[in-house]
Amino acid sequence: MSKIHIKYMTDQAIATLHANTKTVTEKLVENPNDSSWLKSFVQDDVYVTKKYEIEDFTLKVPESSKDRDTEIQNSIVLHEHLKDLPAFVLCDERFWNWLNFEKLYQVALAYMPVKLGSSVFKDHWLFTKGTRRSIMFGVLSRSYFRVAMTCDDTLSDPYEYSKFVIENPERYRNLTWRAFSSEKKIVLGALKAEKQVLKEYQVKQKEVNSIYPEIAKKISQLGSIMLLDVMTEKDIFDFVYKHYKLFMENKMNKKSLLNKLKDVIGL
Repeated sequence: MSKIHIKYMTDQAIATLHANTKTVTEKLVENPNDSSWLKSFVQDDVYVTKKYEIEDFTLKVPESSKDRDTEIQNSIVLHEHLKDLPAFVLCDERFWNWLNFEKLYQVALAYMPVKLGSSVFKDHWLFTKGTRRSIMFGVLSRSYFRVAMTCDDTLSDPYEYSKFVIENPERYRNLTWRAFSSEKKIVLGALKAEKQVLKEYQVKQKEVNSIYPEIAKKISQLGSIMLLDVMTEKDIFDFVYKHYKLFMENKMNKKSLLNKLKDVIGL
């Protein structure tokens, strides 16, 4: 494909969206396939072209918000085409709203369906939670950053951990709520430890969901005593691996004890 210039949504358009979230939600529901309504709604220029160029690309519209295979493919394509842009562009609400509303409108609506009376548009299309948190929860920005923070060029499949995260976003979500979420070595170290532990224990995914907030808290405690800055990815792996194993062993022991109790009382 040919190169294209990126765009920003104008400040006027952004302000209009923020001031009219209820009405915009209604417009999104009424117009699932075409965003041309935005021009008359804003009553001014909606986008401004910037100097930065990227290879043009398209994404596949997923069958539903749970279509993980398509989400994995799209997230990787998004990352490959945007990764060379400056960080200040990738953290700008105006850039993501150009993608959301013009270039990838149908994809964005399929990923994050908007319903009347809900706060989905305000919470996930607009940066209402502050920049750091919003880029991790934005309808398309989260897809990019899930890959950006988990790809590893040292592996035969650089996207092994990106796929691991997208298959079950709970594995990553609690990490993104923390200040250390922008440190790739921490995110990768934690994910690699989890995957290793899951290989060693035969458990259902729902049985380990409860550990994610605890692991995030443990890592935050390291930050509070200023150790994270000097720890390597391997250090993070060893730390998280130890705590995952303790959790799994305690869980297995409790399950074994419960099974013995059931045998005793004849259940």
